[in-house]
Amino acid sequence: MADTKPGFEIRPMTEGDYPQVQEIYEIGLDTGHASWEHEAPDWPEFARLKRLDLCFVAVAEEDPARILAWASASQVSKRHILRGVIEDSIYVHPDGQGRGLAGALLSTLMDAATEAGCWSIHSWVFPENVGSLKLHRKLGFREVGVYHHMAKMTYGPMAGQWRDIIILEKLLEKPEERAEKRALREAEEAGDPVRPLLEKLDSAERQVGA
Repeated sequence: MADTKPGFEIRPMTEGDYPQVQEIYEIGLDTGHASWEHEAPDWPEFARLKRLDLCFVAVAEEDPARILAWASASQVSKRHILRGVIEDSIYVHPDGQGRGLAGALLSTLMDAATEAGCWSIHSWVFPENVGSLKLHRKLGFREVGVYHHMAKMTYGPMAGQWRDIIILEKLLEKPEERAEKRALREAEEAGDPVRPLLEKLDSAERQVGA
């Protein structure tokens, strides 16, 4: 999946990208407003924590080997019933700021997650991370609550302070709704738009995420 934008291209993340991804990750962590963690994991741990089918990088158009930003998704729970609920992460290199990379990556992630059968994206954001809050709200995320004094910060400008987290969510198309639209589209393409959809929708439950 490739999405071309002015000045950059978005493509799936690979293991070979990780040295640059890790560098950008740690630049973000150093601000003290991106995550509770202070060190980026190595590739095996990153791959264990993330859904690699929903990880993307934005590369410079003039230098495709150079990564300017990345986005990823992870499961919010190991429970199978919650398999369609993910949490996003987005990090942009300072050289990539102001180019629309974060918005393009989040849009790509939302589209890919919908195709993969996900039905909700969550984002946990520190109140001080104004840029991330603006980005998510702009793309339709809504604030659903605040977790207060979740943990004490161990590094950065707020080291030693208890911190709150703002919870945002974006509801995606439900898998059965997507299956119904697919069935209707296939019927129309077959020249039979009034054909009853019940036969195709009987197996919609099995089509989830297909």
